[in-house]
Amino acid sequence: MVSKIALVGAGAVGSTLAFHLFSRLSFKEIAVVDIAAGLAKGVGLDIEDTRSFFNSSTKITGTDDFCAIANSDIVVVTAGIARKEGMSRQDLLKINAKVAKDVSLQIKKHAPQAIVIVVTNPVDLITCIFARETGFERGRVLGMGPSLDSARLLNLLHEACKISTSSLEAFTFGLHNNDMIVSSERMRAKGESINKFLNKEAIKKIQDKTSLRGGEIVSFLKNKSASFAPSVSVFRLIEAICEDKKEIIPVCALLQGEYGLSNLCVGVPCMISRKGIERVIEIELSEQEKEKLKKAVELVKEISNV
Repeated sequence: MVSKIALVGAGAVGSTLAFHLFSRLSFKEIAVVDIAAGLAKGVGLDIEDTRSFFNSSTKITGTDDFCAIANSDIVVVTAGIARKEGMSRQDLLKINAKVAKDVSLQIKKHAPQAIVIVVTNPVDLITCIFARETGFERGRVLGMGPSLDSARLLNLLHEACKISTSSLEAFTFGLHNNDMIVSSERMRAKGESINKFLNKEAIKKIQDKTSLRGGEIVSFLKNKSASFAPSVSVFRLIEAICEDKKEIIPVCALLQGEYGLSNLCVGVPCMISRKGIERVIEIELSEQEKEKLKKAVELVKEISNV
């Protein structure tokens, strides 16, 4: 049973996620930790004041003290700066890598049995840091990236073909950046190829727009990045863990021989359960997909220089 969840980072994603967790799931405690103690405290109090609307008995605290994450079953990390207009995910690496190393040590010290969900960008590389620095078994460290990208893809498919998202199947994998793998052969409507509903030009437009969606949102928000869809993407992962759903969701995972790769964190379909990542699902890749995955591997290798 999951009784306690900790959120490291009380910014837009962290605070929105905290509200979803408080209002929609039942926990003994939610701890929100941020170096800006006032921000974390304010978020906690604001959410706490919704208690009567949801008849919730969950304790929620906001603080800058990492001792608050002690004995957490799940720790979600959103700490670090968000991508701003004109900033690539690579630009974030040097800044957020230090944050990741510091937070990893705190998690290892205070919540050594926790499942860690990484949201901080660039998520593939930051997930590698958490896997390396905590030393946790690979099932207990996962990155949110491709679950969000897949949600974006499903939305764009819905807009293009006007089919309910509940009838659509599609997912992305690889990296959570412009080089993500968005294959038309993974897109289906009730088992039928998406080619029966959209022409090649429409599909290509969707593929390009999915890859660039994060940057598109940043271009409008300027000094902010997306928060609603990322927070719900993490909520879905937490729900799958809490309810032991054994649901297949694409996440950033440490590979140990799958796809011919080892000691690298890449977005792939995984079975998510109470164990975190219970199993990495190996799908047969086309030659084009294999080539794109090779490019992803080269980028992830930059983590060795952090």
